Amino acid sequence: MTPIRFPIYRFSNMKPDPTKHLPLSPATLHVLLALTSGDLHGYGIMLEVARQSGGQYKIGPGTLYDNLKKLLKLGLVEESPAESSESEPRRRYHLTQAGGSVLAAETERLTGVLREARRGLRLHEERPA
Repeated sequence: MTPIRFPIYRFSNMKPDPTKHLPLSPATLHVLLALTSGDLHGYGIMLEVARQSGGQYKIGPGTLYDNLKKLLKLGLVEESPAESSESEPRRRYHLTQAGGSVLAAETERLTGVLREARRGLRLHEERPA
């Protein structure tokens, strides 16, 4: 009988690579950004996305819950324990440490994209017509 081999990424001393999840879709980016403000339920996430984007980006419930399902499966978001004071507890979500790392990696990637875009625009503007 052949022993089962475990992939090396299962060892606890190995740090997961947050860049493997990049680039993030706009909806995923906005959901993770919204959760930086703390534990939120679905409607709260939708409101926070609209607030953070100045109303320029809105996320519908279908897109939101598809993204939450994916983020929960990846371990980037977790469901928060229900508060005992709520008569009808809503599911609340929070960003995990891995989710924060992925968000930080994506913002770093986007910073590089913006830097290149600005450089390209400057070069374009400096070119004689």
